Amino acid sequence: MQLDRASYLFDQYVNRTCSPAELQEFMTLIKNADDTTVLDLVMDNFWNKSPETELNSAKAEQILEQVISIDSKFIKKKPNLSRQWLGWAAAFFIVCFAAVLFKDRNKMPQWAEKTASQSNQVVHPNPILTIKTEDEHQKVNLPDGSTVILNNNSSITYPKVFGAERIVTLIGEGYFDIRHDAKKSFIVHAGKLSTKVLGTAFNIKAYDGNHNIEVTVTRGKVSVTDSQSVLGILVPNQQIIFNQKNKRINLVDVMAKNAIQWQESDIFFDDISLEEATKILSKRFNTPISFENELPKKCRFTATFLKGESLEQILKIICSYNNAQYQTHAGGITIKGGGCE
Repeated sequence: MQLDRASYLFDQYVNRTCSPAELQEFMTLIKNADDTTVLDLVMDNFWNKSPETELNSAKAEQILEQVISIDSKFIKKKPNLSRQWLGWAAAFFIVCFAAVLFKDRNKMPQWAEKTASQSNQVVHPNPILTIKTEDEHQKVNLPDGSTVILNNNSSITYPKVFGAERIVTLIGEGYFDIRHDAKKSFIVHAGKLSTKVLGTAFNIKAYDGNHNIEVTVTRGKVSVTDSQSVLGILVPNQQIIFNQKNKRINLVDVMAKNAIQWQESDIFFDDISLEEATKILSKRFNTPISFENELPKKCRFTATFLKGESLEQILKIICSYNNAQYQTHAGGITIKGGGCE
């Protein structure tokens, strides 16, 4: 998760102002992430937000008291700490206690339970969804009609319903095709970068364990930022490579199609008519496809082809779904059938 998002969730938790969805997101971060990674994010936030080496002692004391007060069962005595390390200890304890409460007891702090209870009386819950892939690609339809194709070993996290902004978090690689909405920007958090658009198509590669994050634009325009500034504005056939370790930025011109070759052979038919599907196949395989009669055209189906299947293999499958038959001839392919009704 991007630093500024993790820092925001941490601050909300400390100040007891996070919403139920934000609390769940923060707890999920702690549950799924490596402890060292979480602490690194927290500590970076503490040091970067203050010009001094240590936190204001009063604020640190307040944070530490809040954490310890969550459940005295886990701490019998407040540690005796020097002021120099009080801020660090506050951060450490709040992460540890959130982890303990979530992992060992699966329980929210009382103030959070109260917030959630009050919130549930006013608004309907907005679940946070996570889609993960392992050894194959997957197409994800987002709440606004935008789509993302996930590469192997990737995941995307997003709310069931978008709010004032359309915000998702990506781990791994994904090709985004974003529906234009002038009133709601679309933001992808990936590693330490945020990619912001209104409506466009682009690829992001940000695998855990890889210092480099790559953003490549195939259509439209995107803005790429870190937690402090804009790193670049990209247009089609441009790519930005950001090294999270040394913070080096490289903006280059590329052939964008090369960056998305990993999903070029994928075909996703999602509740589509046979007529619409044949138009896509005709263009993809440069082969004319016609219908002998009108009956099979309106048949609808869903199917995914990820292994570079031939046109004949695909037609064999989709025709069997839709009570249709195909015939190959010198002029192309003709489909006929009795329809699906």
